[in-house]
Amino acid sequence: MTNLQRLHFILGRCIFRGRNSREVERLRIKCRTYFHSQGAGPAKTPKDRLSARNLTYKYLSASLLSICATYYLFRKYEDSEELTNYWNDLKTAFKNAYVVRADGPSGGMRSQFNFIADIVEQAQPAVVFIEVVKGRGFRQMSSSGSGFIVRSDGLILTNAHVVAGASHVHVYLNDNKKVQGVVQAVDQVCDLATVKVQARNLPTLPLGKSTAVRPGEWVVALGSPFNLQKTVTAGVVSNPGRETMGNLTKSPPMIQHDAVINVGNSGGPLINLDGEAIGINTMTLTSGISFALPADLAVDFLNRAKKIEGRFPSSPPAKRTYVGLSVISLTPDLQMNLRKRVPNFPTNVEQGILIVSVISGSPAQSAGLLPTDVITHINRKPVTSTSDYFKAIETGQELTFQIARGNASFTVTVTPEEVD
Repeated sequence: MTNLQRLHFILGRCIFRGRNSREVERLRIKCRTYFHSQGAGPAKTPKDRLSARNLTYKYLSASLLSICATYYLFRKYEDSEELTNYWNDLKTAFKNAYVVRADGPSGGMRSQFNFIADIVEQAQPAVVFIEVVKGRGFRQMSSSGSGFIVRSDGLILTNAHVVAGASHVHVYLNDNKKVQGVVQAVDQVCDLATVKVQARNLPTLPLGKSTAVRPGEWVVALGSPFNLQKTVTAGVVSNPGRETMGNLTKSPPMIQHDAVINVGNSGGPLINLDGEAIGINTMTLTSGISFALPADLAVDFLNRAKKIEGRFPSSPPAKRTYVGLSVISLTPDLQMNLRKRVPNFPTNVEQGILIVSVISGSPAQSAGLLPTDVITHINRKPVTSTSDYFKAIETGQELTFQIARGNASFTVTVTPEEVD
């Protein structure tokens, strides 16, 4: 703070505090000292000293005039409520000017634009962590996945491959309470299953219409990757109807999105900004390419599961052939992307279908097929799209796959199974 600024503050105290006698005397002494200091020094000429004094008088006059005007307005409108509030706010601002505060103002940018946090806060209580124990005795193995509550009496929706072969299922609710789960309905073809726990009045997550999903729509993936419970990732829908993926002979499209999902995210919900589960996260191809089963497929599965809940169906369901592969047509753009992202991806293929995932215990796994393998021929006929694959497995006959893996090429034989 310069000497001239100090004089300004002293003059202000003289007027507003009413301590005229002592403050004015201090002002007179400081002014005199300041004016003499402006002209001090042998290098200063009389003309320079005069210019400095004139400039000082000019600044001091302007300061005095502004303070007098402020004082006049304050006295005139002293009873004004707005002026009083302004004056109090001004004093508070000066008081806290150099205080570092950790908490931000209420109603700021965070509260207005953190829409993802709002959705997570709404949906997270219905998401569960599923721990599965497989085998018995010394051969026990454990795995984990995710799920979400679709009915308040404890009905949980998840992937079939999460609970496949389970001897014990433990469910951890949002409050970390551990409860015993029972696998009720399983559809390995759709890769969906339900788990029931003994509880009441649980928070639920509604299922939305996956047919209404648009490209570029914001989505949030909730789950427990690598046993890290209550993990949140977000992204956008890349393609709401990735054509003919899955294990059904007439598979509905799947939702492709770029929210990060990893091992343990399977069975967790993919949520839109209305807080609805529009998909069930089931697999990831590579970073930025993830897939979710559509919610409409889950609704159909839950309706079928409800019919046999506690009783046998009135008529046996139709049989369907099952190989245990999730596949996608290998387009030129997808090939270019995978060659950059996936190590040792085949470079000598021009057409085919890509194996995205292989379900545990399926005929495909028994044949030794792996994710990122490319099926180029079925029964010695070239494969150009997934429709060729589904037409082949509909026959239920033994199939010969020509497989490209890395720089190698070989054939495997797979016999589809019939499932309900």
